[in-house]
Amino acid sequence: MLSKVFQSSEGLSLAMPPEIADRYHLAPDIEVEVIPTDDGILLKPIGVGSWFSVEWERALDTVLEWHRPALEMAGE
Repeated sequence: MLSKVFQSSEGLSLAMPPEIADRYHLAPDIEVEVIPTDDGILLKPIGVGSWFSVEWERALDTVLEWHRPALEMAGE
């Protein structure tokens, strides 16, 4: 997925696809630490719950998918 850098009143800004922002719980006014690496840059959200991790979210997705039939039956 591509993102775009553009000029804003505060310097350079990054526009990213909503699905990426949602996945990493980014919203307006969330601060992001920019960490240079040998491979590029790493964006690390500040203020996102310490419980959040991509691994945790993948595990949750797996559990929800496994139990989806029962959850759909309970919702009827």
